[in-house]
Amino acid sequence: MTPQSNLRTITPAWAAKVLKYKNVGNRPINEKHVKELADEMAGGRWELNGDTICLNGERLIDGQHRLKAVILSGVSIRTFVVDGLKSETFHTKDIGKRRSGSDTFAAAGEQNTTRLAAALAMVETYMAGKAGYKMSYTNGQLQDLLDKYPDIRETCAKSFKCQGFVNRSILDSCHYLFSKKDPELADVFITATLKGVGLEAGSPWLALRERLVSNSINKAKLDKWHLMALCIKAWNSARKGKPLHQLKWTPDGKNAENFPIIL
Repeated sequence: MTPQSNLRTITPAWAAKVLKYKNVGNRPINEKHVKELADEMAGGRWELNGDTICLNGERLIDGQHRLKAVILSGVSIRTFVVDGLKSETFHTKDIGKRRSGSDTFAAAGEQNTTRLAAALAMVETYMAGKAGYKMSYTNGQLQDLLDKYPDIRETCAKSFKCQGFVNRSILDSCHYLFSKKDPELADVFITATLKGVGLEAGSPWLALRERLVSNSINKAKLDKWHLMALCIKAWNSARKGKPLHQLKWTPDGKNAENFPIIL
């Protein structure tokens, strides 16, 4: 059978038929990936990009997640369908590196793309009231978030060294969010925390710096959301002009605190 390629509209009904009768011996469905694709389709972000649904007569070789996403979203999409491939081609599919959000931004001509993708994800998760949750965003969603927070580019363009004791994405996301309240103090947050020069006892920035350095040398590391909570608590003290000698956040137990709100 000679392989043939055709551009066609994939309807939920056609997708369901292929999955029912031709999806034999494929890998287990990744429901999370299906939902991500379905969200792209339902949000109008799905594009005709040359990717194909691949078949070998009576067997689906590639495309089960896209087909299931069509069903889940209820949206028809346009894509190429290749039929007549050899069965052996099944083992050559999906072995390449998946394009990251950073890759997508780079292709669009953006700068500081790794920082941009990481900061956007943290900012949106905080703004959605989901701080502390493991949230993921598709490349299309990240592009939409850049439209939502366009001036985050200015934060990610700032050059600073993290000194090895804090993840840059935490500083970038905090700086961006803080700058919406007080741009000058947001810059102080970065320089004072990283350099630690001229900080007196009771300075919120000194308390934060000492806490971050301590965490960096401990075997049991705090996660990024815990560290962001500490940054926010230090920021809030600085905004109020109150001294801070001991910095902590208690997310669990009988004295559990809510995730802090930026003042």
